[in-house]
Amino acid sequence: MKLMNVLLLLSVVTLSACAHLGEQKQLEHLEAKQKLFMKALRWKSYETAASVIRFKNQARQLAPLDELHKITVTSYELLASQPDLQQGTATARVLFTYIQDDTGRVYQLKHTQRWWFDKESKQWYLGSDMPMFKTR
Repeated sequence: MKLMNVLLLLSVVTLSACAHLGEQKQLEHLEAKQKLFMKALRWKSYETAASVIRFKNQARQLAPLDELHKITVTSYELLASQPDLQQGTATARVLFTYIQDDTGRVYQLKHTQRWWFDKESKQWYLGSDMPMFKTR
């Protein structure tokens, strides 16, 4: 009987550790996708940034990327990220600093990002539009 209790306890501890590792892995994937998106904008890889965006409503279209070539993102800062792994969602606030290329003016923009986890592909996607940078 004592052996059964020990085995039961070990199995419960192992299962909870596995669940924690799964959550940790999911958080690491979210952080990696957030960094990919922000770095892609920073280095003017707008197609790469757009590849991270997938709207849950498939009829929704991404705005054209043409205007983004008129700005240069000089920095970005992840102000907050609030994941809800049970719901498979996360909300992040990012501060972008950028320059209008034709005027040289410097602007800052706070962007709220809504992320969601696709269970089929096991990937995080940004369900929000691109930041609304002033291009004129």
